[in-house]
Amino acid sequence: MTSILDMKAGPPDYWAEISNFFLPLKYLITNDRFDAFVQDIDLYYLINAVFWIFVALSCGFYGFQRVFQFFLKSSNMKYFKRKQFARLIWNIAFYAASCLFLHFYNEFMILPQLMKNQGRYSLFYSSENLIFYRSHQLEKFQFYSIFIITFYLHGAMLDYKEADFLEVGSKGLYLLALVAIDVYRYENYFVGLNLTLGLYSILTEVLALLSLPSSNRNRLVYQMFLGLRIAAWAHVFINLLPFKYFIPTLFAKNFKLPLNVAIWLWYGLSIWNSPVLQYFYHQIYHSNPSDCSGEGSAAKCILVKDSIEYRHYKTLKKAYLEVKLAHEKATANAMPASESASASAKTFQAIKCVMMLKRKLKRIREGRGHEPEDDNEDVTTDT
Repeated sequence: MTSILDMKAGPPDYWAEISNFFLPLKYLITNDRFDAFVQDIDLYYLINAVFWIFVALSCGFYGFQRVFQFFLKSSNMKYFKRKQFARLIWNIAFYAASCLFLHFYNEFMILPQLMKNQGRYSLFYSSENLIFYRSHQLEKFQFYSIFIITFYLHGAMLDYKEADFLEVGSKGLYLLALVAIDVYRYENYFVGLNLTLGLYSILTEVLALLSLPSSNRNRLVYQMFLGLRIAAWAHVFINLLPFKYFIPTLFAKNFKLPLNVAIWLWYGLSIWNSPVLQYFYHQIYHSNPSDCSGEGSAAKCILVKDSIEYRHYKTLKKAYLEVKLAHEKATANAMPASESASASAKTFQAIKCVMMLKRKLKRIREGRGHEPEDDNEDVTTDT
């Protein structure tokens, strides 16, 4: 054993100090925790598959949306609500098909393999947990995993187009978690997590679909829908997911840093975007009925998302009402004879602004030139 008296004095070795500083990162990269990210990965195949599936989903969604808008243009539903209606149906159809496939895949492919390995896999929180079962059918696992991952990527792009950045961040983090699960080939983890969230997403989309065309008279129905959604969210995100997936992943013997970082960041953002916190946000910031799509109803505000067309429509309506009010005040006041010419010019400009905003609102409600609707209907409801 070397004594401190045997050490020689000399200048410090800066390269050794730098190497010791980055020693944890070196250990992480050279350890088998990182090996799963570089083995059995065909980057060309992955990029090619994601690209073509994304193109297929984009074309399919565009055609699906156009068909629904064609069938709904004869109804009283406004243009921006038709787009939301089409996307809700699209999401419900995908989640239903995905859950149906994952359920039968779990019953006939994964469970028989887990029954054979009951002696190797225990039910305790360790690296031998049943949820960490590694797939032995890599081609089948990668096929449906890439398809589901690309669907969330396509959904994130649609949310970015709608300027819903919180939902974009949530889908992006969940996407990274799914990529990590796919790379580690945790087939049972992937199937169970997506099956649980798929069923929850079906419920939330169905509630939003039922709340979309309803009127403000059904406030009690909205409150019942909101209570059902909060109960479902609490069961999934407070009772089910943490104890079945997140805590075992955190305390596993073979600790996976990328998976834990992605899954816990996504879970934290899901808590931040929960319907409970959305309710408090509505009570604090949505003081006027025109501040959100709920039009004064907290339940409808949470169940139905705002769209970029709806926000633009509300801005134009507010400008229309302000110009109309200013015009009425100007015409109500008596003007001297010397100012009649300037007052007439101002009145003419105000009338032009009112008519221009009115035509703009009408085009938005008609869906860019479709069936006519009553121009004074939405304006008079908020006055």
